[in-house]
Amino acid sequence: MMTKHLPRRVGTEEEASERRRRNLNKWVSRIVLFAICLLYALFLLLPFYVIFVTSITPTLEYGTSSEFIWFPEEATFEAYQTIFLDDPMYLTNGQSSIVVGFLNTLWLTLTTTIVGLFVSGLAAFAYAKLKFRGKNVLFMFMLVTTMIPSAVMTIPSYVFYNAIGWGQGFAALLIPSLFGGAITVFFLRSYMTSIPTETIEAAKIDGLGPFGIYCRIIIPLSIPAFVAQFIFGFVGGYNNYAGPLIYLSNNPEWYTLQLSLYKIQDVFKEPAQLCASALIALLPLVIVYIIFQKFFIEGIAVGGGKE
Repeated sequence: MMTKHLPRRVGTEEEASERRRRNLNKWVSRIVLFAICLLYALFLLLPFYVIFVTSITPTLEYGTSSEFIWFPEEATFEAYQTIFLDDPMYLTNGQSSIVVGFLNTLWLTLTTTIVGLFVSGLAAFAYAKLKFRGKNVLFMFMLVTTMIPSAVMTIPSYVFYNAIGWGQGFAALLIPSLFGGAITVFFLRSYMTSIPTETIEAAKIDGLGPFGIYCRIIIPLSIPAFVAQFIFGFVGGYNNYAGPLIYLSNNPEWYTLQLSLYKIQDVFKEPAQLCASALIALLPLVIVYIIFQKFFIEGIAVGGGKE
């Protein structure tokens, strides 16, 4: 009887050993992958940590230390107080240059991003779902414009805007951006092609026209793509420096945040003050991404995989 059951027992032991080996390999792979991801995350977060630590390090301690300060002995937020309350670049309305720059950046960026995104979505909807003569030719022509470097158009644009009276002020930065962008149209079109045509036809039967279909059907079904493009547009507008430098530099009350950060370098010389300014400028971008990260990732994953 023992001889009869021996092969079965040996087979069971071999299967159990194989399972233990696979489980061990799986856990080792997970640990290695986790370690790599952790190191990569620390590598990305290290600059932000350096900026934060420097911003709360007293000037005296920073100047006398010959080694990098991982954390100050006496942390202080004096640099932030100086930026907001002791800014020598105060304007007539009593607001510091950082606050004025942030407010100007906020309204300009939100306006151009939201309106431009809505208009780009209209064009994307037309290219994705509507039928009209010359659609493919127009779409290809639009894509060709994306290959022109923006730097090439800087001087011609300035000459044109200056000739029509937009040489100084927000008009040159605001009005053209309200019409959206070719890259945004391309991305949104790629996403909208995944929306079933049957849904569009059903909406037409219910009496909706193209604009109604866009507002009530397309936009709700394309929220991830719109959010992804909103983040791209917001970050691009928020970080824009060349445009404000050309069109807004004559009046301090027009300064955007990037211009203000550049100008205060002539006033604030201490590393803590400069790092505090940089950290203040970074926070809105981090907050926007944290709020919309779910839609952003979904929009990139789905929209980028179409076409």
